[in-house]
Amino acid sequence: MKAFVLAAGKGTRLRPFTDELPKPLVPVLNEPVMARVMSLCHRHGFSELVANVHYKAERIIEAFGDGSRHGVSLRYSHEEKLLGTAGGVRRQGDYLADGTFAVVSGDVVSDLDLSELLAFHRERGALVTMAIKEVADPSRFGVVVTDPTGRITSFQEKPAPGSERSRFANMGIYILEPEVLDWIPAEHAYDFGSDLFPALLAAGAPLFAMQTDAYWSDVGTLPQYLITHWELLRRHHAGRRIGRHTIVEPGASIAAEAFIGDHCHVRAGAIVTGFSCIGDHTVLEAGAHVRDSVIWSPTQTPHRVSGSLACAIVGLNRCVEVEVADWNHTHPAAQRA
Repeated sequence: MKAFVLAAGKGTRLRPFTDELPKPLVPVLNEPVMARVMSLCHRHGFSELVANVHYKAERIIEAFGDGSRHGVSLRYSHEEKLLGTAGGVRRQGDYLADGTFAVVSGDVVSDLDLSELLAFHRERGALVTMAIKEVADPSRFGVVVTDPTGRITSFQEKPAPGSERSRFANMGIYILEPEVLDWIPAEHAYDFGSDLFPALLAAGAPLFAMQTDAYWSDVGTLPQYLITHWELLRRHHAGRRIGRHTIVEPGASIAAEAFIGDHCHVRAGAIVTGFSCIGDHTVLEAGAHVRDSVIWSPTQTPHRVSGSLACAIVGLNRCVEVEVADWNHTHPAAQRA
């Protein structure tokens, strides 16, 4: 089956790191976030992928090639001018028109069962089915209101606190029938959330949403990027992970939750605490103290860390300490207490 991966955005909320790297290549546990999307698709039989690209497109194409390393075939739709989420899909209408297909945001981190979503879609004879998840703060998301069968009755975009009619957020993962393509104007900027879905709803089209407890996060902001790592290390990577060909000298201290990449060197006296992810080819010198931070894998010269990092992101050439609002509710250690 086919899937469309939304990968053309500029990732402005992840600056300054997306000044150096396009958002689909931003690493999550040392793997590009879009590689995780491709693996998700592959696990559920969506093996023919097309991704729209725009910002730093050549970097994305160079990184993923034809997709074979990830078990899929991958082609690209290069947008000279951004066409929006739905407009980008419409541009590949001829390729997608031969059957039911999925659309997945290229910055989503999820273990959603796409096969279950597809079955839900087919059982209800839907034109569009989206995955939705209950969230603690609906004001940060586009929320979806459904009837007891899952049919969508209305949408709310980032409702003010207390005004929400639903606590279920749109996850940015869809199953669509090819007839949807006829509703999208060709070569025009057109979005799913603000344009297509309201138009389909007004026309009485069968739009459905499936509630799920699957893990879901986007890495759209610097705080959420850190939080995603903390959550993944708590939920899916329980226990310390030391990479291949990594040297940990006696006298180094590494927390049980840490994720250490390949070909690293952790010297005596270095300390890694909390939910930290250390990129490949990183040297933690004596006296280094890394807490709840993410260090990317360098492209050339190894990162050498000798000081203290706390709630920080170290990119290819930048280091930013991130303020995470309401840390006591978002940090996994606090959630366990």
